[in-house]
Amino acid sequence: MRWLPHRTVLAVALVAIALVSASAAHAQRTEENVTTSSEDAFGRSIGNESIGIYNEGDVRGFSPIEAGNVRIEGLYFDRLGQLTSRLVEGSTIRVGIASQSYPFPSPTGIVDYDLRRVGEHQVISALVNYGPFGGLGAEVDAQLPLSRELGLTVGLGLYQDASPWGGENKSISFAIAPQWRPLENLELRPFFSRIAFREDEAEPLMLTAGEVMPPKIRREHYYGQPWAQDEGEHLNYGVLGAAGFGAWTARLGLFESVFEPDAQFGELFTNIDPSGNSNEVVVAFPRSRYSSRSGELRLSRLFEDGSLRHALEFAARARLQKRRYGGEDVIDVGPVQLGVGRAIAEPAFTFGEQSHDEVKQQTIGAAYGLQWGNVGELNVGLQKTSYSKSTDTPGGPLPESRAKPWLKYATGTVNLNERLAFYASYTEGLEESPVAPNNALNRNVAAPALETEQYDAGLRWAAFANMKLIAGVFNVEKPYFDLDAAGFFTELGTVEHRGVEVSFAGEPRDDLTVIVGTRWLDATVSGPTVDAGLIGEKPVGSARQYSLASVDYRLPGIRASIDATIEHITSQVGNSANTIEVPARAVMHIGGRYRFQIFGKPATLRLLVQNVTDKYGWTALSSGAYVYNAPRRFTVYVAADL
Repeated sequence: MRWLPHRTVLAVALVAIALVSASAAHAQRTEENVTTSSEDAFGRSIGNESIGIYNEGDVRGFSPIEAGNVRIEGLYFDRLGQLTSRLVEGSTIRVGIASQSYPFPSPTGIVDYDLRRVGEHQVISALVNYGPFGGLGAEVDAQLPLSRELGLTVGLGLYQDASPWGGENKSISFAIAPQWRPLENLELRPFFSRIAFREDEAEPLMLTAGEVMPPKIRREHYYGQPWAQDEGEHLNYGVLGAAGFGAWTARLGLFESVFEPDAQFGELFTNIDPSGNSNEVVVAFPRSRYSSRSGELRLSRLFEDGSLRHALEFAARARLQKRRYGGEDVIDVGPVQLGVGRAIAEPAFTFGEQSHDEVKQQTIGAAYGLQWGNVGELNVGLQKTSYSKSTDTPGGPLPESRAKPWLKYATGTVNLNERLAFYASYTEGLEESPVAPNNALNRNVAAPALETEQYDAGLRWAAFANMKLIAGVFNVEKPYFDLDAAGFFTELGTVEHRGVEVSFAGEPRDDLTVIVGTRWLDATVSGPTVDAGLIGEKPVGSARQYSLASVDYRLPGIRASIDATIEHITSQVGNSANTIEVPARAVMHIGGRYRFQIFGKPATLRLLVQNVTDKYGWTALSSGAYVYNAPRRFTVYVAADL
């Protein structure tokens, strides 16, 4: 594969615009606006932007991606390879009241992806962006209705990106998804997507010596080794199907997801003292492969009896996950001054044998839902899952892990009137544990799946003028994994997240959208390691509160809008002993959109400045490492629907 420089990326986008400028236009990417498209503050992504107090890596303090709680349009998907936005239009976080009517919810929340669809009209969209950090990208997407029965979405993206830590990477993404509807009650949607990347310089992880934080260093500068560059691909393909059989509806999703790095590196700066003295370690991994085949068959039926509406759901899910990892070579670069760096010649790597693990899981479930007019709704479900994991290491096979739990859930909503409703739920799950980080001695090891549970309750109030308030409390409990005193990633106890989440969102005026959200979190760890004083009661990386406020204002008389977002995070726990506190910080982002026409077709100019005041801060990762936040950055793009 030939990798394209900056000028070629730009030329490809401009040529695409010229070639399709005579096409029929219907708004698509020019209308993308994550703020105006969000119904609450809990988490939404559209195109290249996202908003919310939660995201696919953090819901109530846990990661739905790590837990395996991913769906494609509601159907189970075991995601290992990254999804491209050439295939995915956006995603929604299903948590709290947003998951009340959602069959088979999960304790750590769900990330639900929506694939791009073909409409009645042809749409070809092109986008060119500059930034952040001087990166350049070009994207072309097409939605082509070929006949009454057949349509096609296809997209191509070329990128030369830059990172806040000074790293760069080149990537190409491609997706194609036919849409075939031979009958009114039958639809098939196969899809294929690929992201190929190279020259991807890994983000350095900072690990301090003793009870100190790293000193302030220059951002946007790469301090790692120039040869420590990742290369590989992400693949996702499968098929979605839906069919109606009288009163029954069947939905099917079959997927394969692959992450295959040909070369992968970890950059560690260890034993950092207040003066910036440190030791650099590079972890080089041989070619690895992480793949999973997964799918779900869902049967559903609705029964209506006056004001009562009954729904039955039957589901069968399965996955076969295989991972080949390990065999790394650890290169001790030696003493370096943090913020200065020291390049050495690329060594000849000596890789060892790799580990292999395999996960098999099958789940069957049944759910019942009742909607009673304006009174409320009730949803209950039961699942039986069978899980097994086998691991073969260079030192020999490990004991096989098995679990066959019954998992139940119940959710309910009561409408006191047209404006006020109360909800509550209880959910059990069998979720994947986090993978050991690069600074662990047992890197990339994944522990067996964990039995988890969650309680939550709250209210939804249509307050005034199209503004909706959602406020709730939650409690999530699961086993706690972190590094022990010897540096191994292992189970250290039980972690419990209790909290309050609030969303206040809507349009108080026709020209104004407001999104305000906050989350208070009381995270605690319990178990023998806490009782013995080996670790503190607060998990590393946890913050007491995270809040955001975002507004989008459409200017009168012109086709333009301005938007602003403020994010605030309180102090974080910096180490397992709970003796380091990472300071709180607030950042502001300001942007705007101007809508105009190119060759008589709709276009949008987007300008965005993030971290306007260039606030400097550190983030404590759950592994005990530190990374600094992204500095002030500028992004501009032009999108056209042609």
